[in-house]
Amino acid sequence: MSFADKLKKLRTENKMTQQDVADRLNVARSTIAGYETKNRQPSHEKLTTLANLFRVTVDYLLDDEVINLDSSQCVIYEDEEKKLIAKYRRLSPASRKRLSEYVRLLELSDAQEN
Repeated sequence: MSFADKLKKLRTENKMTQQDVADRLNVARSTIAGYETKNRQPSHEKLTTLANLFRVTVDYLLDDEVINLDSSQCVIYEDEEKKLIAKYRRLSPASRKRLSEYVRLLELSDAQEN
């Protein structure tokens, strides 16, 4: 899968518009459209920002090689899990930390109940 296809896929999976991504990268929406249509390539700095935004590696974004996973490596998420992951990805680093702490408290509470 090409960089352009991966970017569009990641953006739509995260329910982000081209403008949302452009705002995060501090570029014009047309720049993101160019990335998604193979007309433009991001700078190293923008590529790193995109990788961080979508929580993937730069290698993943740039590697056109198709990786075949067997069924034991695939994880199928329920719709609610997908929504939760998408919401998590939109949180600030500080909010993610607070959420992780809260989840840990919930885990401790569940362990005490069992």
